[in-house]
Amino acid sequence: TRMTLYSDTELGDTLEQQYADSLSPPLLLMLTIVLTHGIELAFGIKGTASLRTGSVLAIFMADEQNLLIVRALVTAIVPLAIARIALLSQKGPLDRNSLRRPFYSQCFLVSPFAFAFAVAMILERIPSAVAQTAAPCLLFGGVVWLCWAETRWFAFQHTIGIGRALLLGIGSVALALAAAFVVAAMLTMLF
Repeated sequence: TRMTLYSDTELGDTLEQQYADSLSPPLLLMLTIVLTHGIELAFGIKGTASLRTGSVLAIFMADEQNLLIVRALVTAIVPLAIARIALLSQKGPLDRNSLRRPFYSQCFLVSPFAFAFAVAMILERIPSAVAQTAAPCLLFGGVVWLCWAETRWFAFQHTIGIGRALLLGIGSVALALAAAFVVAAMLTMLF
């Protein structure tokens, strides 16, 4: 809540003063992706190992920079989708300016989940019983945390009851993750 309030306050500053003393939320999300990619490289895990050998996507993502761009785009779908759901729930207009405030808040909230998800995917590829047990636990914990954070955010930002906030929180997380997985699956199947 404190970070989303901070984000809202910073967006009220002049463009030159926004996030002058900290990272902007989208940059935090992108740095989270870069950090987990570094962890992946430290473990010697190839990020494109699950792709069909010789596929257009595997060839494109063989370059580390392209791999990070694709991951950033797929990951950004989650905060973008939840921000859009937030605007829909308030029956607000959809434009770049109205979407910015909830999107920036969502980048703060999604960053810890993105870290947990990426580390769980790294652990899943390590041939160790401990890693194989830890991966689904970390993934489940990340999803639960994100649902809890979204529920609190909806309750606070929309000044609604906990029941409606819980429905919006869990529903928005489910829809956003589904959208990200659909896009990732389409990229994998089409290319």
